Amino acid sequence: MAKEDEQQSSVRFDFYGPQYARFGSANAAEVRREVYGEDIGQQNWQTATEREEVVDLLRLDTHSRVLDIACGAGGPSLALVERTGCRLTGLDVEAAGIARAKAQASIRGLADRAAFAVADCGARLPFEDGSFDAVLCIDAILHLGDRLKTLAEWGRLLDKGGRVLFTDGAVLTGPVAKNELDIRAAMGSCLFVPPGFNEEAIAAVGLVLVRRDDCTTATAETAAKWHAARSRRATLLVGEEGADWFAQRQLFLATTSELARSRRLSRFLYVAERPSAAAARTPSGLRG
Repeated sequence: MAKEDEQQSSVRFDFYGPQYARFGSANAAEVRREVYGEDIGQQNWQTATEREEVVDLLRLDTHSRVLDIACGAGGPSLALVERTGCRLTGLDVEAAGIARAKAQASIRGLADRAAFAVADCGARLPFEDGSFDAVLCIDAILHLGDRLKTLAEWGRLLDKGGRVLFTDGAVLTGPVAKNELDIRAAMGSCLFVPPGFNEEAIAAVGLVLVRRDDCTTATAETAAKWHAARSRRATLLVGEEGADWFAQRQLFLATTSELARSRRLSRFLYVAERPSAAAARTPSGLRG
């Protein structure tokens, strides 16, 4: 094996399978409560404030049909259903995550409003055109490969006037070394894009950009909180996760925090709308 391949192998690790296997442990729940202030089964960079804003940005109510792309174990998905009464379909490639999401939906009495299925979220999805009023994808679009194809598929699934909200934590806004990119992409394939790329892709597939927020500072803080909370429980977590997995996760979190803190790798939130039959709306609320 070439030296470069050896280095990449030492960085990349199987995150999602082991993570979902331990998702319900007391230690995992305690870490989530410390990081976010509550435990709803979340594990992304989304803050509680941002999560609350999603409802208004997507204009959700009891009649809304929502598609949650890369929903993981479904914790935030179910919280969204509980808050709005919407009907939600969650998709993820990880079978263990979907199994937990289904179980939690049943336990919480939400199986009639929240359905979950295993799917390749980067492929054409098994739904008719205009099946949803909103498409949501938090911190996963960077793993889906072809950005234009992905956004065009989401646009196809939106009803007229429907909205898509996604976050991208891999926007290159400064110089980043290859080893830093390798660490940041340790959990799977990752598409790093230049500033303006997502805005151009949104327009190219016929959607209208409604809002763009820079969430980089919050991402740096969230990653640092994850690292600190796990460090305080290092002995317990090493026993639960194994020394190698614990070390690689800590390296990932420290690198993510530093890249965001130094504003070399940024995270943005985008809201785009499928134009109604009448006319496309003028983009507004854009914030750098």
